[in-house]
Amino acid sequence: MDDFRRAVGFLTIVPLRATDTWTPETLGRSMAYYPLVGVCLGLALWLLYLLLQAVVPRAITMVVLLGGLTVCTGGLHLDGLADTVDGFSRGKSREDTLRLFKEPHVGAVAVAGVALMLLLKQASLQALPHQATLSALVLMATLSRYSMVQLACLSRYARASGGLGAPFVHGIQRTHLRIAALLTVGTAGLFGGWHGLLLWGLISLMTLGYQWYFHRCLGGITGDILGATNELNEALVLLYMTILY
Repeated sequence: MDDFRRAVGFLTIVPLRATDTWTPETLGRSMAYYPLVGVCLGLALWLLYLLLQAVVPRAITMVVLLGGLTVCTGGLHLDGLADTVDGFSRGKSREDTLRLFKEPHVGAVAVAGVALMLLLKQASLQALPHQATLSALVLMATLSRYSMVQLACLSRYARASGGLGAPFVHGIQRTHLRIAALLTVGTAGLFGGWHGLLLWGLISLMTLGYQWYFHRCLGGITGDILGATNELNEALVLLYMTILY
């Protein structure tokens, strides 16, 4: 339970804290339960959808859902996306890009990137029929958080000096990835059937592609890149569901 509470406490604004010290080992163990946190977020969004869809237009409902997800996560992954876009759009070298990741301010391209990502998610959710919304919300939140576990486990950290994401990358082990994969496969099969399992495979392959690219450009990953990966894969899941339905 400490590992799950630690995962909830990091990924959301819910004030759940574990009883022991946060170390690379405990943070790595907590990543095994990231997909389970995703399931909880997806179900919470579904309940909010049910409350809203009867009284407000669908387009507004989807905007509120995305706003609710942002509030629940404290904008953690959107911040990572903004920093990643800013670093790659303005950085002239590996060192310059990593430096820009740590700057508190971002440029116009980063702001536009975040806005376009939110618009893409909103349009995809709006295009889905009612009967597909539950599957889409749960799979979106679960598969994207699994992808962070996969990326952290199979990557090295880009900065020798460390950073926010370093304890996770250094502490996670293959056992934690296997637990996360089992939880994710079970959720994908339950909420998406064969299409859910196929989508899990697609997200896993795309995450391997991200890993190759970031290792080629930066020599590894950072915490911002983990957040950006979550955002990219959330959008990818919704796009797949839109095409499917």
